[in-house]
Amino acid sequence: MKPIQVLLCSTLALGLSVAAPALASAADLYCAADAGTDITLVNGPAACRARTDARGQARAAGYDGVGYAEATEGASALGIGIAGGRGASDAAGGIPVALGIGPDAVATTSLTEPVAAPPGEAVSPSGPRPIEIPVTPSPFAITIAFGGSYAMVSATERAVTCLGAGALAWDAGTGRACLATPFGIWQRTSPTDEARVASQH
Repeated sequence: MKPIQVLLCSTLALGLSVAAPALASAADLYCAADAGTDITLVNGPAACRARTDARGQARAAGYDGVGYAEATEGASALGIGIAGGRGASDAAGGIPVALGIGPDAVATTSLTEPVAAPPGEAVSPSGPRPIEIPVTPSPFAITIAFGGSYAMVSATERAVTCLGAGALAWDAGTGRACLATPFGIWQRTSPTDEARVASQH
């Protein structure tokens, strides 16, 4: 079984077990895209879209929710929305997973890095745009958000964000993570963040 299929089955099992009472009459949609395809399905409150380039693999599902996945450069992306939630993932390499469960739950996982200037064409720091420093894409990242909460992993902003009473975000490549609960929000920084803070003291 392919890794993306294992992730899909495991994540769906988690989401469906939590949201089962709300899915009794759910509109279920599943989108699968491989090798440069782009698939969109809509049925009432449910929708899904999966997009890839020639090397990507994307899976999206909407169970009375909205799922979106975009995969390029060999990535395997998974986005699932359940019972009014939205899950969106995209990556240029790596495996992003996003799961939104419940009304107004939003989970977004992005491992797509900014495009670096080619060698010899970098823009001067004194110019209108700074030089982009290439960063190796994270191998895996996941966000899970429950009703009314928000979870995000952003490669562009080099950050994870958790808001609300039920959200989780983890970026395996940087080590950053956060968890939002009814009792507060826990945040874990990366070794790079810790070194930067230490150098300022």
